[in-house]
Amino acid sequence: MADEPQTLAEPTPGFTLGVSVSDSPDLARLGLTETHIRMALGEVAQATLIAKGRLSYGGHLRDDGYTAFLVHECERYRSRDRPLTGHIPWPVHRRLTIDQINVHRKAIGLYGTYVFLDPDGQPIEDPTADRDPGPQDVGDREAADSLTAARRHLTATCDARLVVGGQRAGFQGHMPGVVEETILAIRAEQPVFVAGGFGGAAGDIARVLGFDPENWLGLADGADRPDLRDLANAMQETGWTPDRNGLSVEQNRQLAVSYRASEVASLVIHGLINLRSR
Repeated sequence: MADEPQTLAEPTPGFTLGVSVSDSPDLARLGLTETHIRMALGEVAQATLIAKGRLSYGGHLRDDGYTAFLVHECERYRSRDRPLTGHIPWPVHRRLTIDQINVHRKAIGLYGTYVFLDPDGQPIEDPTADRDPGPQDVGDREAADSLTAARRHLTATCDARLVVGGQRAGFQGHMPGVVEETILAIRAEQPVFVAGGFGGAAGDIARVLGFDPENWLGLADGADRPDLRDLANAMQETGWTPDRNGLSVEQNRQLAVSYRASEVASLVIHGLINLRSR
């Protein structure tokens, strides 16, 4: 594999990197833990913030979740120009109490902002208005439809996408979120960076995109999975090619199997730098 690229310059200030990340079911088998994912995500976040870029993420508001982690990274690097946007899907905030929503809105402070979305994926000015103070019920079908709508909105706010980890089962939407957000990014003709070394849905995506032809990650084929077929179809129908992310085939393969935080961040920023020069 090629030597790890050096970060010699910075991407265009103001770019927005969308992050698709969740726990991977393959971590233990690969000898890794969730800490390894967080280290990689932290390195990418740091590099993005130093380059005056922005981060966009859609997910839960759990205190131990990735939204809270990204807020912490912004706080850690004293990024007070609100570089993080957390897009909160309808079923997520509806299942919280009004008090919980207000606590989260206050906690993000100067480091970012939350955009609360309605069932159609459109921003809501005040998610606490015209509702009871307790958690609200959201049906499974409504939740799945609104998650897809939220991911469409999220895609429209980003310039590029990073995918890391991702569950294959137990998801609330129509398909694993990491896969759906990748499909939407491809259909929007956006650059996609696949950090597949932690396995999970991102590892599956790496195989579909041809980044792990020798199957170094030891993942099941999954060719019959509907979500992966949709991914392959999106590539074929749009003519999208993986080199849209500014990395060579070799560098994309390196990113697809790496679990080293510094290497993942370096490759992502290197790709963004190359995109700037095109």
